[in-house]
Amino acid sequence: MANLTEWEQGWAQVQEDLRQSPGVQVFRDVQGPVTQVDRPSGEGEPQGGPSLAPSLHERSVRFSEIGSQWQTVEPYPFVTGEFYLIPLAQAVNEDPPEFESSFHSKKEQRIGKELRVIDDSPFTGAGSFAAIRLQAGVTDPEVWFSDHLRGLWKMDLDYRTYMDLLRLTKGAFGWQHLFTEAPLGDEDFQRTADRITNMIDALPQIFPHADYSGLRARSEARL
Repeated sequence: MANLTEWEQGWAQVQEDLRQSPGVQVFRDVQGPVTQVDRPSGEGEPQGGPSLAPSLHERSVRFSEIGSQWQTVEPYPFVTGEFYLIPLAQAVNEDPPEFESSFHSKKEQRIGKELRVIDDSPFTGAGSFAAIRLQAGVTDPEVWFSDHLRGLWKMDLDYRTYMDLLRLTKGAFGWQHLFTEAPLGDEDFQRTADRITNMIDALPQIFPHADYSGLRARSEARL
């Protein structure tokens, strides 16, 4: 890991922690080679892309791809998770995600054209993803979450915080709705609420050296 940044080493360690934990079964695990992605100089992105704050790239990776799919094992509460990242400078130059008219409102389709996926779920094909919204003159973009069946949700956090929490949760499904206005007390969101409850119970037991107090406080306020 000599050529990796401290942030990249942290992501490699997330994968190692998942692989080595007796409380977790890993199904898929990918880590591509480190690519030479130019860091921004404050005058726009590489390849003529949108201008983003250089500090956002401190929470990016240079791996061509890095991701894991996993689930807990007994006796821990059932939790499934997945994350999949590519370099931010590459992500902002990808095409926007597809939003079919039969599933999404016109407003969601309009916003969708401005989105670029930063965290995907290709292994399970769950259809959920997180994305940043590219808008003219905005250097610290909004983060949006799509859980496919329940629409598109603006998140109450920025890109840097999203990546910090993604690493902490290791991509446990459902955590993003702790930071949306989703009605987690409604029957339609019972499965999501159960996933969050299981995550808050299981992960501190499986990874006792990580600090989950902030997520626990957030879940107590939202559930």
